[in-house]
Amino acid sequence: MAEVICLQHCYGRRHPTEIHQLESTGVSEEVSRGALNPVRVEWIAAAFGLLTGITMVYVPYEFGTSIFRLIYPHIRLLGTVFMAGSATMLVALLYPTWPAWVGWIGRTLFLGALAVYWWGVTVLAGGITGALVYPLMVTALIAEALPRWHTRGFFSEFLLTTALAFGGFIVMDPILLGPSFYDVYQPVARLMGVLFLVGGGLLAVGQVRREAKLSRLAVGFLAALFGQMGLVAGWRGSWTGLVLYSVITLGCGFLLFRRQWETSTVGWRLFRGVALASVLPILAVGGLASVVAQRAIERELRDKARQAVAAEVAWLEQTASMARFVLRTQTRDPLLQSVLTRGDKPALRSRLTLLRSQPGPFDAAWVLDDTGQSVLSTEAGGVVGDFSHRDYFQEGRREDQVYLSRPFLNVRKTPMVVFASPVKLEEGRQVLLVAGMSLVRMSREPTLASLNYHVEIFDRRNGELLRETNRGDMLSRAPILSIVDDSILSLAEGFTEAVDPGGGRLLVAHAPVQDTPWTVAVTAPLRQAFAPVTRLSALVVFIALTAGAVALLLSRWVGRDVAQRLTALRDGFAVLGTRTLDRGVPAQGDDELAELAAGFNEMAARIERTQKELREAITSRDQFLSMASHELRTPLTPLKATIELMLRQSQPPQGVSPEKQRSTLERLRRQVDRLTRLIGDMLDVSRMQSGRFSLRRATMDLSALAREVVDRIEHARSERTAPIRLELPEQPLLGQWDDQRLDQLLTNLVENAVRYSPPDKPIHVRLRPEGDGVLMEVEDQGIGVPSENLSNLFEPFFRAQNAAEHHAGGLGLGLAICREIVERHEGTIRAASAGPGQGTRFSVLLPRGEPDAS
Repeated sequence: MAEVICLQHCYGRRHPTEIHQLESTGVSEEVSRGALNPVRVEWIAAAFGLLTGITMVYVPYEFGTSIFRLIYPHIRLLGTVFMAGSATMLVALLYPTWPAWVGWIGRTLFLGALAVYWWGVTVLAGGITGALVYPLMVTALIAEALPRWHTRGFFSEFLLTTALAFGGFIVMDPILLGPSFYDVYQPVARLMGVLFLVGGGLLAVGQVRREAKLSRLAVGFLAALFGQMGLVAGWRGSWTGLVLYSVITLGCGFLLFRRQWETSTVGWRLFRGVALASVLPILAVGGLASVVAQRAIERELRDKARQAVAAEVAWLEQTASMARFVLRTQTRDPLLQSVLTRGDKPALRSRLTLLRSQPGPFDAAWVLDDTGQSVLSTEAGGVVGDFSHRDYFQEGRREDQVYLSRPFLNVRKTPMVVFASPVKLEEGRQVLLVAGMSLVRMSREPTLASLNYHVEIFDRRNGELLRETNRGDMLSRAPILSIVDDSILSLAEGFTEAVDPGGGRLLVAHAPVQDTPWTVAVTAPLRQAFAPVTRLSALVVFIALTAGAVALLLSRWVGRDVAQRLTALRDGFAVLGTRTLDRGVPAQGDDELAELAAGFNEMAARIERTQKELREAITSRDQFLSMASHELRTPLTPLKATIELMLRQSQPPQGVSPEKQRSTLERLRRQVDRLTRLIGDMLDVSRMQSGRFSLRRATMDLSALAREVVDRIEHARSERTAPIRLELPEQPLLGQWDDQRLDQLLTNLVENAVRYSPPDKPIHVRLRPEGDGVLMEVEDQGIGVPSENLSNLFEPFFRAQNAAEHHAGGLGLGLAICREIVERHEGTIRAASAGPGQGTRFSVLLPRGEPDAS
């Protein structure tokens, strides 16, 4: 599943941003013109290697035919290398930002295993298809790994070259198709070669002319050709051929129908992680379990085969031993010797009949003289004639032995073996007593091995078959000798594996029968023996694919949900710099993403508040600049006019009275004082914002300070007709305060009252003790403050609406400075007003502070 789905990502080991750049500079342009989709051969190689490795590890006995004889002893190791290399290649393809050496490790393992397979199976077997396609695959794989073509996919070129090479060689000599395909394609082999040439030619023309329709037609045509070759390979039992041509057909499909995937998204990363985590571990664990199960079944199969051979050998040894014992007893019987010496044929016939009919292994018996002529035989045995040509006559006349003959057909065409032993007579004469066993009867004897295994008993001297459980053939050459070398079977008891004529793998257990020229061979087909493991392996693969498919579907569902929520977060971040932060990101569920969305909404709310404050600050700044420029320009105009007047008055012969000069200078002083206050207020605000606003506390009398401030303002405001009434206690108001800052505080409050009050309305300044502190109140009967402006009255640059309309001047900094001074003294300040035109009262409560130790 992983390797099939991951074919849809084809740009190789590049960062996603580089991939997008490549798409924007060429690749996507080809796709937009309808050309073939770019597919890397590395995906095809990884898919082939992974599937081939799975087959070699899970069902190694399927590679038991003769063409695999060189690699079969190491088939599991080769399959493991295929799987490890292909899995590493897939990991490198799915994670292109990983180090390059990860991909090279995978390619090295894959190429090493492929080289062994290519040489041991395809080259030596003489099949041109495999001998061509694997080198072409390796060439394209190495080319894609080079820096120059690192971002290209060469599958279309690989397909074109393979088609042309296939077609050319098949047309020249159809036998080059190899044994797996030639028998099937023999009538139409050259026609198929021509079709490959046509498909490759069409693809070449389409690629050169960049004709999308022609290229796609050619790829579809070649996909059909390679697809039917995969079907034939599967029908012929060629697993690697099935895998190879299937993945090539699949690659053709991706050339035609693959759609571009966005590989930089969370959904894709989750998808690829689940693909690897759900499929590869299951396949690895399943492969290990399959190997362990195969080993266990092999051990069990060998033990059972050994037991079957031992039972068959024991039965034959018992039969041969009994036959030798009976025959040796008869030849040494004096009564039989007397009968033979006298030539008493009735008595001899009776003895031979008894030898045949008594419980024992014999089915016939006869006697031969020293020339090989038949003396007498039982009715069921031989006939009268010359038997000197028989091996049992030639070899059986040796003294003190019982000779076991080669199998043969008697005159009644019954297959037999005989035991022969000489009988000594008087005057140095001897005859040969022969007892025969019917191989037909022996083959009917049920044994433990014959019930469950294919059993062959043959004579090692000429390879003739004595017994075969399946077909019942006898006296032909033993079939086992056609698949197993004689030298192996002539050894002592052992095991070997062989391939039957149908290509099935066999386990062969063999053992000689002691004191006989016979060998017992018990064979068991591995396919049948390993059928449970095959079913288990198929189940594991099915579970892996099902789990992978389910996991991939779930990852797509989860990835879509995660992607949607992350997209909402991304859209939320996109509007952080705008004024549309009122839309929150939906926080669904109670997982980490929901917490992240909630955190983002909280952060957005804080940012919105900050932006609002910033906008207000910018508005205040703009207002301040407008007011500052106006306020600074206001004293400068009269200053300039007064100075010009003084210059004119200083020129003779004009004369100016001292009172007029004094009035002029007084106006100059007032304007300079105004500028000084404006600049001082701005400096104080700057110190406040930078944290450099400090106090210098000392013991002082607040009552004396109040008198001084009120007197100063009254003298400066000679235009007022109503007095500034100062109410003080009889006792001094002593405390630890900064006299300059309190002077600034009281001056600002009284000046505000004077500025926003009619000249004929009195202003009250009251000071009195209040608990551990001093309460200071400044009350006027001026324009008042709207209730909605009271909360912002002490903010920098803020001016009440009616104050701005009063045209009294000012920057809106005085009250902010007053609050800072009071709070620095750990006091409180508040304003109260009944509304516009109702006057304002400012109340300041100052703690006295620690008394001065001095």
